[in-house]
Amino acid sequence: MNSSQTPPKKRKRLLAPREEIAWFPEIDVSNCSGCGDCADFCKPGVFEPGNVDPAAKVLLRPRMTVAYPYNCIVLCTRCLPVCPSGAITLPVKEDFDRFVEYVD
Repeated sequence: MNSSQTPPKKRKRLLAPREEIAWFPEIDVSNCSGCGDCADFCKPGVFEPGNVDPAAKVLLRPRMTVAYPYNCIVLCTRCLPVCPSGAITLPVKEDFDRFVEYVD
């Protein structure tokens, strides 16, 4: 292999049922602008717009919600840099390494 080639990416295999692994994002609604970038970006479809607050004094976009948390791919962090307001957080990755093995 020459230096311009990258090694093939290993696939992840879960060692527990997905429903038993609490790896999914959380959204701080006080920081969320409702832009929807996370929903547009996330192919598994974890995010959806929430309800608009009827008590709001100005018309606001609905804040995003984690509508389908178990659609999230375990140890995926790709949505973090997509959120312009920094409203998305994920659990500590190292706490979840035990749920995944890497295979060729």
